[in-house]
Amino acid sequence: MVRPLWQLLLDDPSNLTRDECFALMEYYAELLTRGRVDLLPRIIEHLKRCPHCEVEYREALRCLTATDDKHARREL
Repeated sequence: MVRPLWQLLLDDPSNLTRDECFALMEYYAELLTRGRVDLLPRIIEHLKRCPHCEVEYREALRCLTATDDKHARREL
């Protein structure tokens, strides 16, 4: 059963499945690209309380850092 997005937004992040977390993060990312930076505190709170997103967030940061390091070495 697929729950509506509004229910996901109201639920405690630790109760969400991995797929529900990804759907929620995609929604937040879309809103951020539209200038909704007022949502950053809510997103940060989600990341602090959600084990699924915390792992994905750290992996994304690791990949971005590695990519930035590779580009910096290439420019030297």
